[in-house]
Amino acid sequence: MTVNERHALEALRDPALNNAADERIGDDYESDGYGEMVLDGTEPLDVSHAGGEFQELTRGLLGDFWKSASEKAKGKRSDYRTFRDRSTKQTAAFSVQTGAMAEAYMAWSLKHRGTGGKGFFDSDEQRTREEQQRSCDGVDTRMLSVLVLDVFCAEKTSITVGPTDHYLTSALVHHGLIPCSPITPKVAVTVHTLELYHTTRQRCPNLSIQAYVKSLCDMHGVPFHNHRSRQFSIALDIYLQVLEFVSNLVHRALQRDQPDWRLKHCCPPCTYRLQDEPAMRFAMLFTQDGNDSLKRVATRILDGDIDHVAASLHASERTFHHEQYLMRDFVDKFASDRQTGHSIVNEDSDGNLCAERWKNMKDDATQKMWNVFDESGVFVAVCRHGFCLLVADMVQSGEQSKYALAVTLKLLDAFGSDLGGGYDIGCRFKTTLASSVLGERARSLNYTSLVNAFHGHAHNRLCQLDNLTTYVEGLGLEDLEGCERAFSKSNTLASSTRYASIFHRRQAIASYFEHNDELEVYANLTKFLLNNYKQALDVLSNGHATLDRLMRELGVSDPATFKLSRVS
Repeated sequence: MTVNERHALEALRDPALNNAADERIGDDYESDGYGEMVLDGTEPLDVSHAGGEFQELTRGLLGDFWKSASEKAKGKRSDYRTFRDRSTKQTAAFSVQTGAMAEAYMAWSLKHRGTGGKGFFDSDEQRTREEQQRSCDGVDTRMLSVLVLDVFCAEKTSITVGPTDHYLTSALVHHGLIPCSPITPKVAVTVHTLELYHTTRQRCPNLSIQAYVKSLCDMHGVPFHNHRSRQFSIALDIYLQVLEFVSNLVHRALQRDQPDWRLKHCCPPCTYRLQDEPAMRFAMLFTQDGNDSLKRVATRILDGDIDHVAASLHASERTFHHEQYLMRDFVDKFASDRQTGHSIVNEDSDGNLCAERWKNMKDDATQKMWNVFDESGVFVAVCRHGFCLLVADMVQSGEQSKYALAVTLKLLDAFGSDLGGGYDIGCRFKTTLASSVLGERARSLNYTSLVNAFHGHAHNRLCQLDNLTTYVEGLGLEDLEGCERAFSKSNTLASSTRYASIFHRRQAIASYFEHNDELEVYANLTKFLLNNYKQALDVLSNGHATLDRLMRELGVSDPATFKLSRVS
């Protein structure tokens, strides 16, 4: 343990030093005395697979102590503008020009399709720009000098601004450049450079912008400066914003802009119905679960204290809209009486035999979270084939029932009846769902709450007979453990989203799952179905002989005995 961490523990024990660290950010943020209970051994210290929680706790407790003396000693001109003010004005200026930049990007993409991804400074590309400049002689044009950052080179060059260019930004995009400033751009990054980082990050989510920019500086033979990372981050935001704008235009042209269109068509085997297809017990199977690795450190103001006006902070940020992402307001409609003052479920009439074995069945445990974190993880729903259906942020709490209720309502609205949902505490969620405002609708639509195959073996034996996938007819070989497989890969996002803004964290998570669905899950779907089909044929061909042999060894004469044991 380092000296700083030891001081943090002493601060936890001292009430006078701990007052600032234990202040609340809302009525539902229970943190008073939680650190003391951890030190006393009353409560365990929850550490996710990604780790880093203890370091963030000590950093939050010590505040300005972590700032280096050299940083404080720097004599700079006082700038009373906040980072949030500058970002808000910059975002507003770029938003006005997004349409023009999207048109320029589509024109540039059409012109350069099939070129093999040549660099900006390739001889053929330079010859093309020179021909464009000569063709504009005598026309009302101007030249813009800009520093261009490409993958293998960074040089100052002159860009032609034609009479049809509404903005300087759109003129740069016409040449395959994304600007770093909305008004007077002096630096631009090539589309190929941004595309390389964006694609690489989907395959290696822990690749940070700083590491990538440092690699570019190494290849260019120039020293790294922090402002280069900031410039690249701005250009990347604009590039992704333009891609989103173009994608929305494509969806509108294909009439795919109806509400929940993506959700209703995300998985071909689950959502498409063949003519005269026989009905099955479960029209669709999915699994849902929470993961606490993708935490985000709460935003702080200049004095080091957590910002108490969280609502205004969220409003001032760029809002990230994605059909896959459930907003906080929608999820909070299902909050229990401890958060909102009214009860949406009857928590007292449970009597679940498995409650002592699962922490996320205990309300007093799921409501505690270190106040240094705002988002404490994600709650995800995945179909049986691995496609991500929905994502919701777990905010200032553990894995509470409101997240599962919100996901269930969304899926019932989209897919209707005969759904089967796997959950590691499916037995408890069955009771919660039945006593909630969704209970009557879930019963009318024949919703079935199930327990995953791997997690189910930690449940009570009687619970397993009713809810475990092994004993429920209609599930076949399905184990409903898709969330664990998804989390094993998405946990690598933790290092790059721990300090990100709300917008960038959601953007990174949504982009990762979207890329994974398109280029991993969908690409391997045929192999997945083929292997399952072969396994099913093997069970059908050899299963009867194996069953007869086991029945003789166990002295069982009638197969109906197995069903009688479940009933009894």
